[in-house]
Amino acid sequence: MTSGVDNATAAATMAPMAPLAHGKDAELALIAAARDGDASAFSELVAANQDRIFASVLRQVRDEHKAADITQEAFIQAYKALDTYEDRARFSTWLYRIAMNLITSHYRHERAQKRGGDKGKTSLNIEGMPEPDSGDRAPDDQVAANDIGVQVRAAIDELEDEYKQVIIMRDLQDMSYEEIAELLNIPPGTVRSRLHRGRERLKEKLQHLI
Repeated sequence: MTSGVDNATAAATMAPMAPLAHGKDAELALIAAARDGDASAFSELVAANQDRIFASVLRQVRDEHKAADITQEAFIQAYKALDTYEDRARFSTWLYRIAMNLITSHYRHERAQKRGGDKGKTSLNIEGMPEPDSGDRAPDDQVAANDIGVQVRAAIDELEDEYKQVIIMRDLQDMSYEEIAELLNIPPGTVRSRLHRGRERLKEKLQHLI
């Protein structure tokens, strides 16, 4: 007999990529059915949310295979923890938090590997950060910009998780303070203070570029 975790894995892997639109009541009905072991209900929840979760994860880890693995694991963990979900937050927000926790674990693992390996590699990209128009750059300027990008990526990757999260969400994903507060389950004021401190620490790491 197929286990619930196997059903969750299949749902996370095989659900159609086109998101399905569900109202709040319909979504809660699907969650209730999934809690009762209805694999098709959970498949619908996956289909309705996986594009958004995958895109958010990909923006941070910048590797499609890693992003797919983390997204699948997020839905498996969500399936296991369905009984703990409370509808005070949107289901998509709850899923996002699970995915962000997995990304945090992913970064910790990467940092541990880098301490004994190649410190030049990094998992982040600075897409979205202001920089000169690449179309106007001479080849030497493009090389210099790429080198700066590597240094910025490495500096972001070295930040403490609480600062890295808000910098990525605000400066790279252009989320509002309110959205970040909801996703991280912290007050907007805490988002602002973490963002300020994180930017200051990033500036210190990149002082030689300023």
